[in-house]
Amino acid sequence: MNNYILVYGEVLDYPQQASIDKSGNAYYKFNLAVTRNSGIVDILPVIVQEDTKSFEVLADIDEEGEIIGQKLLVSGEIRTRNLDVKEHSKVDVSIRAFNIEVREEYLGKTNQVIINGHICKGICTRETPRGIKIADVTLAVNREDGSKQSDYIPSVMWNGTAIRATERLNVGECIEATGRLQSREYIKKLGSGEEEPRTAFELSVNSYEPLKTKETV
Repeated sequence: MNNYILVYGEVLDYPQQASIDKSGNAYYKFNLAVTRNSGIVDILPVIVQEDTKSFEVLADIDEEGEIIGQKLLVSGEIRTRNLDVKEHSKVDVSIRAFNIEVREEYLGKTNQVIINGHICKGICTRETPRGIKIADVTLAVNREDGSKQSDYIPSVMWNGTAIRATERLNVGECIEATGRLQSREYIKKLGSGEEEPRTAFELSVNSYEPLKTKETV
């Protein structure tokens, strides 16, 4: 797989229908609270397709008791789509669940991602008021479901990793990136002068390795 995510957390809300595709398949969405080792909690959206094994797990939980508060181990892929919201473009990021397990306890990593993607935009760098260097990277990941579609995953690299990526990586190169999917609250200043709270979802990259592809051999 060139796009893999595994998260463990607590269900925060009841799954609600989010969309229906051209084939009539319904998709349901719920939010999962995933706690980092530092204690910070990421609120991550999970999408489940109707009439799949993952959906059946949720239905069984609903029949036996309460979904909200249930602790789940979820594996799948990071999916993205572009939305037009209030006259601006927004990337919608979610976890497409392929497997769900009920786990009261789990001792492994609660949030781990491994993806192979191409750098599709020039890497932008910035620095926080505390001097932390950040590189903003967008990774294009080809889906392996035969749809010929790609997911464009917003990613961030930190300090030394950010500096090396800026110096060594170019648009079109393919890398294997490992890290975690995180949520981040921020305030967006609108053209009218008003401010609007928003949530961004991004891959926080711990490490990466350049990969050779047919185009680069």
